[in-house]
Amino acid sequence: MEKLKIAYIIPRFHPFKGGAEQNTEALALRACKDGHSVTVLTTNERFRNEKLPKIENYKGIKIIRMNAFIKAPLYAGFYPELFWHLRKNNYDIIHCSGIGFLWREICLRLNKKKNTLYVCTPHGPFMALNDTQGIRGLAKKYYTKKLRKFLNNLYDIFVQVNPKQEKWMSEEYNISKEKIVLIPNGIDKEYIAPKIYSEKFKRKPVITYIGRLANYKGVHFVLEALYKIKKSKVKVPPFEFWVMGRSQGDYTSYLQNLIKKFSLEDEVKLIFSPTDEKRDEILFKHSHIHILPSKWEATGIVLLEAMAKGNALISTKQNEMHDLIIQEGVNGFTYNYDDVNKLKKILIELLNNPKLCIEMSEKNLEKVKNFTWEASYELYKNQVISKAKI
Repeated sequence: MEKLKIAYIIPRFHPFKGGAEQNTEALALRACKDGHSVTVLTTNERFRNEKLPKIENYKGIKIIRMNAFIKAPLYAGFYPELFWHLRKNNYDIIHCSGIGFLWREICLRLNKKKNTLYVCTPHGPFMALNDTQGIRGLAKKYYTKKLRKFLNNLYDIFVQVNPKQEKWMSEEYNISKEKIVLIPNGIDKEYIAPKIYSEKFKRKPVITYIGRLANYKGVHFVLEALYKIKKSKVKVPPFEFWVMGRSQGDYTSYLQNLIKKFSLEDEVKLIFSPTDEKRDEILFKHSHIHILPSKWEATGIVLLEAMAKGNALISTKQNEMHDLIIQEGVNGFTYNYDDVNKLKKILIELLNNPKLCIEMSEKNLEKVKNFTWEASYELYKNQVISKAKI
């Protein structure tokens, strides 16, 4: 295959570790290993208040961080340098993460080039959720109408990361089904532990959450369920809930206030922006149960990571991959977002049944082998890279 110039455009990239960031990084790294010239165009938002370099070589990927003039450079992000970069540079493939990023879509439309293959992985969640309240609801309602008119003409290929996304992509955004390809998310096969760390099951059970500290992630409902368990007459062993994520203003304060209100100071640990090594150690050596309580997820890559380190799973049914990842009662449990009473019952069952946790953990070490980036990249080569105009 002839070597190509590929650009990935994403508002946040390494060292950020959200699902979209991991998806982009996994594909970009493998494209580099195949000999392609890979550039990631992103913003200069900081991860741990560190000053990140303007241009960085990261494992062969050239990262260009552009100055964002709006402090939250996501959907409302404005970074003028993107326009001039796309005007001056030619790429064989431009692959974008997400839809509804107004400034990026303006830049792409005004600089569209005939010989470039334009690819988009919509991900979500904002443009995939049915938010109707407040400014976000108004923005989504208004801009969705605009997106319906030009998205299908802007991009040549749309990547869905699970089979259910095609429905909302086509119905809500008028994306042609003929342009949609399926390339699932995954994890590195080397990440999978050879066996569970059995010593952790001799200690106090630990429930973990890893992800953004944002309202739609539903961590507050987990706190409410734990509070209900504590005040109920049902006996459970002493437990802890470790919440790991990047502190995000108002929602972090909200969680801290709930912890005090529910008297959960002894049970809940907030671990802000853990290193990859710390996160992996916790999942492998401490965590018994991993929970993803989100209002919406395309895959929830962290569920795969938790499986790979030997955890029983709990997820909302609003994770679009839940039925492919979780076999009810066999390797985990599911419930509907905000159904606190159902979540309470699930937690009680797992906390009181360590043998079931161990059985689920062992099953997950095997099941996760079906979800690797190596398999995903083969699909990516065949369905995306091979379509570039040389």
